[in-house]
Order: sequence, then C-alpha cells, then structure tokens
Amino acid sequence: MKQIYPISSIRVLFFCILLFHCNKLEIEKPDLIQFLLLSSSPTSVGVVTSDFSSGGRFKTFEPNSLTTFPTSIPIHSDAVGRFFSEKVYIINRLNRDSIQVLNPNLAFITEQEFSVGQGKNPQDISVYNDKYFVSLYNSLEFPIYSRISGTQIGSISLEPYRETFSSSGILDSSVESSHMIQYQNRLFLLLQRLDRNDASGFLPPNSISYLLEIDMDLNSVVRVYDLPVRNPSSKIQKIVWNGEPVLVFSCVGRVGFQSQLDGGLVAFHLGRREFLPNLIYSETTAGGDILSFQIKNEELGYASILDAGFNKSIQVFRPRTGERIGTLLSIPGNIGTSLSGLHLTPDGKLLVGSTDFTRPGILVYDTNQGNILLNPIPISVDLTPFDIFQLQNLP
Repeated sequence: MKQIYPISSIRVLFFCILLFHCNKLEIEKPDLIQFLLLSSSPTSVGVVTSDFSSGGRFKTFEPNSLTTFPTSIPIHSDAVGRFFSEKVYIINRLNRDSIQVLNPNLAFITEQEFSVGQGKNPQDISVYNDKYFVSLYNSLEFPIYSRISGTQIGSISLEPYRETFSSSGILDSSVESSHMIQYQNRLFLLLQRLDRNDASGFLPPNSISYLLEIDMDLNSVVRVYDLPVRNPSSKIQKIVWNGEPVLVFSCVGRVGFQSQLDGGLVAFHLGRREFLPNLIYSETTAGGDILSFQIKNEELGYASILDAGFNKSIQVFRPRTGERIGTLLSIPGNIGTSLSGLHLTPDGKLLVGSTDFTRPGILVYDTNQGNILLNPIPISVDLTPFDIFQLQNLP
C-alpha cells in the first residue's frame, strides 16, 4: 500500500534534505537526516524544563547518542509530562491548570489544550478509549473529559474519602489526588489525604492514605485500599516481581522540614490485590525521604534521597532484599543544586536531572556497564530539567 504523507511533512523533509546538501562540505556539521531519525526514535525521551518563574519548555533528548534536539514547545513553569497512545500530555499545574496535548508526528505542536478549572492544580492524566481521567490536587472531584473535545463529560465524587482527622479540628476540602496508573480496564489512583489545617503549616499526613481502584468503563470506584505507609508522592511504576505484576510507589510520610524516617517504597500485588508485607526499600535504610525511584529488576534499583539535613543523593539498592548497595551521586545540603527527574530507559540508561543554576542539565549513567557516568558535565536542555519520561507506549 502506498504511504501518503501530509504536505507539511513533505515540506519539512524537503527543507531538511536541501539543508543537508547545502552543508555537506562542512564536515563539522551533523548529518541532518540522521538527526531527524534520532529525534523520532522510540528511545528518545521527553523532558519538561522550567525557569521556575515565567515559563517552561518541552524538549526531546536521545540518551543513547546524548543528543538534545531543537524541539522547544512553550509550557507552564510548573508542569509534568506523560505519554499515551502516540501523544505527549503536558499537565500544566497550579496557576495554569490545563492539559496540553502535543503531537510528535507534527513537530510536537499543541493540537489540544483544555482547562480543568482555575486553582484545581492537576497532577496526572490517564487516557482510556475516548476519555481522559485527570487527578486534581485541590478538589473533591475526579473529573472525566472527552478525548475529542476536552469538555467535561462526567466525574467521580471523592467526598467519601475525605480526611477523618485534623489536629486543628477543622477538616479541609481536598483529598490531594495525585499519581495514577492503568492496569487492564482499571485505574489505580493515590490519595495523600494531608492535613492542610495543621498548626505546623507543613501538611502532615495525619490520616491514612488511600489507593483507589476505579473501573474505567463504569466510571466508578470499586475498592479502596489503606496504604501501609502514608503520603504517596512519587510516580507509580509497574514491575514484574517473582514473575507477577506489582505496582511500586514511594510513600514519604513526614517530609522536608518535618522529615522523619517513616516511609519507603510500597509494593501492591495486582493479582492478589494486596500490599506486599515488606517495603521494597525503606527510609531507615536510605537515611532520608525517597522522593523518586526507578527499578530495573529485582536486583537493581535507584532512588533519589533527601535527608533531614537537606543533603541530596542518588542511591543504588537491591529491591529483592531491600539493602543499600552504593551511592552514584551526592550533593551537600549547603549547595544549591538539587536533583529533579529520574528515569531509567528500556535500554538501561539512567537519566538524572540536575537543577544546578550555573549549569543545569541531564546526567546519563549506563546501568549495563556498572553504572558508569557517560557525561561528567550535564547535557543542556536549555532550561532546568524537571520531569523526564519515555516517548514510547510501555507495557
């Protein structure tokens, strides 16, 4: 069957070929055809970047060749990204409160953007059939939107899952809906249930946190699970554990200025619908709050740690035993550099976002070669990297 390309795509390709031939004598110039192929490679990742004030940019990066591409799509300064069904979804959080859909086949242009309500602070999105499910941090509603129009077509009330205790005696009006992940026709949604009226002002987890199981066909909650540890705060990763699928996420308990060693990586067995009895990696072993993590297999995992002295590190651990193996990177608390964005590619490249304001960028470690650092100087993605995710539909 003859493949038909859009006129815009033909023009872009012709322009790039023309540039290539005009510059072929300049041996210092990269091969632009190869450049285009790399930028559309399934091994590429999306990078959400920010200046932490006026705005951010969506960039693309190929970790095997350590190549940053000229993609630069304006987004909010406080955003995260996801990839579903060949599209990039930018969750523009507080003060923009919208979902922005980018098309990788058309140079990542914004083909759709819709509001989720002023001040609602969206946290995550899941795409299922013709519906969008969006978690809102500042709401007791879990809205459902049309994938075609972006208009709201339904919702699930989270009123029954409000916090049951506040140190002030005054209950707030949010359950802090955060991250979620699909499994078959079910959606698993995390509720932090923090105490916004606590006298400390630091939103402690004074109530048990929940994991909701939602039927995406019926748009209804079918079961609620009490988390064994409070305050889930990371993305959810689905891994194979003893040959069976489990969900893993980090619960930080009391974090930051109220930090305590009271959390760790929790695993939820999808087949039995129950939590594993032991933490995959505990804060007591890590020595601080586990802000983000990536698990390669049962023998190798990586975690971004913040301790009570605000020292930052990337630790290596063994998920099967919960033991700490070593430290890839350590940053003292008196240095302004932080770590944001941690992603392990299917090819075994560990990407770490560095927020060093003098030289922000991405560090790449090869986990197939003893966790060797491939670039001692962070690779620039223009602004400071904030979130990193695969431009690929992962199982």
